[in-house]
Amino acid sequence: MGYLFAIISSLFFTAYVVPKKLSKQTPIKYSMFMGLGFFIISLIMFCLNKMLYYNPKETLLNPILLLSGFGGVLWLLGSVFFLTAIDKIGLSRSNQWKNLQGPIGAILTLTFLSEFMQIKVIYIILAIVSILMSAMLFTIKNSKEKIVDKKGIIYSILSAIFFGTNALIQKYATNNGLIYSQQVYFSGLVFVSSIIYLLITEKNINVLKNIKARDNTLGIIGGCTYFFASFFSTLAYKYIPGSIAFTIVQLNAVWTIVVGIIIFKEIDFKKHWLRILLGILLAIIGVIMLLFAQK
Repeated sequence: MGYLFAIISSLFFTAYVVPKKLSKQTPIKYSMFMGLGFFIISLIMFCLNKMLYYNPKETLLNPILLLSGFGGVLWLLGSVFFLTAIDKIGLSRSNQWKNLQGPIGAILTLTFLSEFMQIKVIYIILAIVSILMSAMLFTIKNSKEKIVDKKGIIYSILSAIFFGTNALIQKYATNNGLIYSQQVYFSGLVFVSSIIYLLITEKNINVLKNIKARDNTLGIIGGCTYFFASFFSTLAYKYIPGSIAFTIVQLNAVWTIVVGIIIFKEIDFKKHWLRILLGILLAIIGVIMLLFAQK
């Protein structure tokens, strides 16, 4: 079940970034509306769970949830870097570098949650190498570019660091029986911290008055979709080690490549078909390595 939930999560991790490709909103404002959509769905699901099932661990008063809130702040920073990278180098290329979050999250959970006791580390290392090589293969300039914007790559790597660190926090909260409640704190702090950022940088949040605008609605849709990406990855953490689950989630690289190339025409497939196919193959190999990683 853990592997299945991780694969389902990977599909939603691709779906949630598609609305940004269609939106012209700035990354921080888009992230704020994403946080709003994410928070609304998280709160609804938490209330439904409390009504339908009795689970004394699912409470909003557990101090561990403060870590989940901090994870929301880290995620916001990662999201802003990632969305900025999408604007600079496109969805398919930025996502490959962002997917270094998988190895980063794996290394952190192996180190701080002692998962190396359950894991054959050599396969994690092979997965890291495969994903990194896949990212490098997809650093292809399109016909309109003289060179690939290096800032886009840097922003993507920074987002990977923040997302990977947040994965450690999610796994820790899940180990303590917090699933729905951690989503509430996580999403709530994404929304609140983005508002605080806008108040500091722009001195107002008048953008909230125009919530029905197309670009803002797309952000809310992206946030609602992200809930399911985060929720299914959290469920995966219940059944398999976080270092495996989080890296399997990076299978979204394959789905995102397909969307970026086929739908948004970011890379010329006819011209770069060999690099693209090798990149996809290495991304898949990176995930397969994890099938052998659990002792």
